[in-house]
Amino acid sequence: MRDNTKTLEYYEMMYEQDTYFINSAERRLKKMVEKHGLDYEKIPNCYAGASYKYFHRFYLSYSMGRSYEELLPDVEKFVEHGIKSCDGEPYEDMEYLLYVIIIFGLDKFKEGIKEKILEHTGYQDKYIEELYQLLEPEFPITEEKFFWEKDCKTLDEVINLAKTDKEAATKKLKEFMDKQWFKNLNEGLISREGCYRGFWCLEAAALVKALELDDTELKDSKYYPYDMAHFCD
Repeated sequence: MRDNTKTLEYYEMMYEQDTYFINSAERRLKKMVEKHGLDYEKIPNCYAGASYKYFHRFYLSYSMGRSYEELLPDVEKFVEHGIKSCDGEPYEDMEYLLYVIIIFGLDKFKEGIKEKILEHTGYQDKYIEELYQLLEPEFPITEEKFFWEKDCKTLDEVINLAKTDKEAATKKLKEFMDKQWFKNLNEGLISREGCYRGFWCLEAAALVKALELDDTELKDSKYYPYDMAHFCD
């Protein structure tokens, strides 16, 4: 296991629970599509429900020590369904979709997430554009504002530092992860009592990979998913 906070028996129980909810979400999605068609207004919510469940099981499975090949099916389902559910206020969805696309080298989803970024013209954010630019360097940055300024401004500094001083970028990323990320982590399904799946700073893995940073200094950080950052080396 990569996370020994809980026992293997606990993680296996949570895995069975996540699998049950995934199957339920997929059945609900199928019934909705069959009954109402893909254009029904509630279909994006059904995709969102299934996407979150795949993300939870992927996150848990990483804590359990599973390999790239074992994680990939859930990751791809998370991204596939997540892109289809990016409606309303999709900021956090887009952020984590981009992290996973970068980490797992899922270039086949680049155009899909790009369409969603461009579609939400009233919801643009500099950090989201910077993340996509890491996938497509010619993609323009059109915004200066940050939706979540406290976290994203620090990560923006990491991205910009990496252009001239990768060592300084790594130090800034380590500082963010060790001192800021955990304190600002919202209590949600990943972490609340009875639903613990681990604490992994996916943004750190994504930026290390995309910016080609030397993560030797990060390897022993409690929240750094070192294996994940190197899955596609």
